[in-house]
Order: sequence, then structure tokens, then C-alpha cells
Amino acid sequence: AKAARERGHVAKPVDLGTVDLAAIAAFGHVAVIASTYGEGDPPDGAKAFAAVLEQAEGQPLAGLHFAVLALGDRSYTHFCRFGAQLDARFAALGGSRLADLVEADGDTDGPFAGFRERVLAAIGDAAATPAGAPAAAPATTEDADEDEPWSRDKPFPARLLEATILNGPQSDKETRHVAISLAGSGLAYEPGDALGVVASNDPAQVTALLSATGFAADALVTLGDRVLRLDQALTRHLAIGKLAQATLIKFQKLADSARLAPLLDPDNGAELERYLWGREAIDLIAEFPRVLATPAELVGLLPKLAPRLYSIASSLRAHPDEVHLTVGIVRYTAHGRARGGVASTMFADRVAPGETLPVYLHRNARFRLPEDPDRPVIMVGPGTGIAPFRAFLEERRARGAKGRNWLFFGDRRAAQDFLYRRELESFVADGSLSRLDTAFSRDGDGKVYVQDRMRQQAAELWRWLDEGAHFYVCGDGARMAKDVDACLQEIVAAQGRMSRAEAKLAVEQMAAERRYCRDVY
Repeated sequence: AKAARERGHVAKPVDLGTVDLAAIAAFGHVAVIASTYGEGDPPDGAKAFAAVLEQAEGQPLAGLHFAVLALGDRSYTHFCRFGAQLDARFAALGGSRLADLVEADGDTDGPFAGFRERVLAAIGDAAATPAGAPAAAPATTEDADEDEPWSRDKPFPARLLEATILNGPQSDKETRHVAISLAGSGLAYEPGDALGVVASNDPAQVTALLSATGFAADALVTLGDRVLRLDQALTRHLAIGKLAQATLIKFQKLADSARLAPLLDPDNGAELERYLWGREAIDLIAEFPRVLATPAELVGLLPKLAPRLYSIASSLRAHPDEVHLTVGIVRYTAHGRARGGVASTMFADRVAPGETLPVYLHRNARFRLPEDPDRPVIMVGPGTGIAPFRAFLEERRARGAKGRNWLFFGDRRAAQDFLYRRELESFVADGSLSRLDTAFSRDGDGKVYVQDRMRQQAAELWRWLDEGAHFYVCGDGARMAKDVDACLQEIVAAQGRMSRAEAKLAVEQMAAERRYCRDVY
């Protein structure tokens, strides 16, 4: 949008979930950036739009000029499916392409830059907003990042205040409460936002990788328009951890290995997934030690090291000039080597209180408390998913909000893994938290999860929803969020006396209205 305005156009970012087909057609020229969730599905905010788009008939988008940039991950079977569906349906409903569909796998910088230039070139300098088209659409996504004092490319050097273990001494998990000072940054966040952490790789892992390749640490390599020492590139700029399919494809072009070739056959997806699990770049190089001839070949294999995003676990009104995170430390052993999460182990092992780490804010406009402070709120956040809800509770208490709050929290064992127990009990004691339902899966004879507690309280949960409650979920997207979503639909169907299809539509409508919000990973 900024680039378009610089060329004289009227341009504004719009949340796809806030407009209908008629509004989109009226814009005249549209560039859609479409992320995916799970196996190529639309993100929550666009599910209702996707359903309408699929059912539309005729030519409601006649006269529309469009282009789609699809974001995805090739390790998933249905890579960029939602973006591809948008591209196909927009064309089928009468739209004309400004540019062909562009698919981005993980690293979006290059694909986005090319997409932006092709779209703006296709529109040309003479195009303007059609007569009668809304110059200001009902958007929720503004150019907020344009005014941010710090960004992913220019992070703020924030001071670590603490990284305290929240679990008991007998727990088999390691979860840390991380407090970071924002003093002097000018950064101001809202509950629901995330903190971006520009992590760096463990120097010991970099040294091991250099040893496996035999390349010198001070060898010079080129990254974009920069020339760096190889060890600097591997520490700060390149992902040397989880082995990606794209890396394997590039490596096979050099190796021409009879061992790797079958793995890359499209029909062997399950076998490829098993091979990639737990492997890192060093494992591939150790298995095929004489393939890489130069440092440049190594650099060419590796994707960029992406920043890590953590849901913010604090309210600025409760903790001025601070931001808090709830971080699960990732440690495991695979293929004979100890592994660890890039950023989580940085908090635990490599950055001491008083030292700095680079951070920036990542706005999450789709995960916000209700504008009406009297609205009830239901929160489901097991494990580290508690993070944004600690922020919600602190914020509502600081604002004196009158709306009721209900939290479902779960983990393994109450004695060891009841994160923020004293704080949550204090919220209950002073009335800030109206209800607290817990599920500790390892404490009883049978495993009990948050969705089981939801079912037990189905009638009361439905009453809250019927009274306009907003429903939030944060945590594991692979299993927990899917189970909670299925349980929510089940409760809506049974308590609302709906068919399963009607309940599914009702839940999707809640998401479109921002009464059902998820922050899942």
C-alpha cells in the first residue's frame, strides 16, 4: 500500500474478512496476500469469506483486476492451497489477473518484492480508484508498521530482566517467565500482540557445522548485497536447525544421490517426513561428507533464519516499560545429537539478565479484547497458551472492565505445571477472573484436557456465548486447537439445537465477527 501511494494511487490495506464480493469488485484493482493455516486452509478471519467465495455464482467480480501472493510451507501437502483457491475463484467469477499467482515458501522477501513490482507495473501510473469505490474500506489492518520506531530489520536492543523457571523441580517440562525491558524504545503494545525476537544460532552448533564441512570460519560469503564471514552468516542470518525439504532438494542437485532421490518422489511424502524429522543441516552433511565443495554452496542450501514470535504475556498498564513472555524451552535428542530451540535456548542458556537481545513488535489486530469492556470473555489457553490471557486479565483489571472472564487452563501435573498459579488465584480472589477451570492430564487415572472441561460445562458455556461472549484460544495448533474447535462446534450444535452444519456455520460467523479468535502455533 505504501509503495502504491508513492506512485500516486489511492491505496489502503484491508482485512479480507471485513469485505464482501461487491466491495472487492468496487475497488477495481486488488492485490491479495493470502496466508494459510494447517493443511492449506484459510486463516480463521477469512473462513466465512472463503465459504461465500466457494458458493458464489455468475460474474460478481467482472471488471476487477487482481493478483494473489500465496504464503505457505512446502513441507505441507497442500502448499498454498487457500491462495491458489482465491486465484482460481476470482478468475472464475469474472476477475482479470494483473499477474500470475505467486507462491512463497517460508522466505517471503524475494517473492513479495517481485509480486509488488509486477502488480504496480501492471496497474500503471494512470490507474485510479474507480468512481464510487470506497477510498476508505472498513479495514482493521492499517499501515501500523510504517510508524513503528523499531522493526524486524531494525530491532531494538532490549535488556533481559529475568528468565525464571515456572515449573516445579520434578516437572519434565521447562517453561520460563521472561521479562524484558522496553525502556527507551518508545514501543507500546496491546494485549494480543506478539514480540518478535531476532534470534541467533548457538555458537557451539555453528562450530560443529563448520567442523563437519571443513570450511574456515573466516571464509567470506555473499548474502544478498552483503559480504560476511561464514561464521557470522551461520550464526545470525541462516537457519542451520530443522532440515527443510527445500534444502534437501537443493542438496540432491549437488549430490545426485541414489539414497535421496526416492525421498523426493511426490508419492513418498510419508517417507520424506520421517527422514526430515529431527534432522538438521549437520546431519545431512555428515551423511554425505564430500558433496559441498565451497562455503558458497553451503550458504546456498540454507534458508534465512526467521525471527521467532511470542505471544505477549503482560499488560503495559500493569508493567510499564516491560514486556513479558511465557517460553517453553525446547530440548531433545535426535540422531545422536542434543537439539534445542533456537530462541528458547537463547533465553535459557545464552543471554543473561542485564544483557541485550534484539526485539520488535508484531501487531495482531485479530486477537484483541472486545471494545466493549462489559462483554464476557472465555479463554482457552493450556500450557504456554496462557500467555496472552495473563495479559488480558491484567489489562481488564487495570482498566476496571466489568465484563466476566472465564479461563480454561491445562497442563500435565498441577503440583509441577500450574503456570502462574498464584497470580491466577489472585485474579479469582479479587473477582477479575470469574471462573477458572483446570485440566491436568497426568494427575488422574485417565487423561483430561481442556476440551473435556468445556464439555462438562457445556450449558453454562453456551449461556455465556448466547450473551455475546468472545471466545479465545491460544496454544498448540496441531492438536489442541483442532480439538477445542470441534468441541465448540459440538456444544453449539447440542445447546443451540442446531445441525452440525449449522453449528459449523455459526462458529465461522463468530470468527468473522471477531468473537472467536485464535492465536495458535
